[in-house]
Amino acid sequence: MRPILSVLGLVGLGMMVLTGAGCRSDSSNSYATSPTAPSPTNSSPGTVQMAGMAFAPATITVSAGTTVTWRNDDGYVHTATSDTGVWDTGNVDGGGSASFKFNSPGTFPYHCTFHASMGMKGTVIVK
Repeated sequence: MRPILSVLGLVGLGMMVLTGAGCRSDSSNSYATSPTAPSPTNSSPGTVQMAGMAFAPATITVSAGTTVTWRNDDGYVHTATSDTGVWDTGNVDGGGSASFKFNSPGTFPYHCTFHASMGMKGTVIVK
């Protein structure tokens, strides 16, 4: 009987390693959290992060004459495409960026061509 118990013990240990059980020393459970929109990691007032199927910030307010840069920090290709045809960054690969200079005041809604149905939308407000 001893060999069977040893095999079962190794299987149980293997399951703990595969699932990460017993590997955390704190009481939080980061495995049960759901994905959320990213927080902007760049404090530049004209930069929008693309990650987690979201733009961050979703709404950005800038002065006329400001160049807004969309930085793709995701593993997916994204676009920043004006809802009214004012601009289109084209495909922006992960690690890449694209920019557009806003010269006129207004409110400019936009979306990711590939992920708009998943809620990847934003707005540039130019004062």
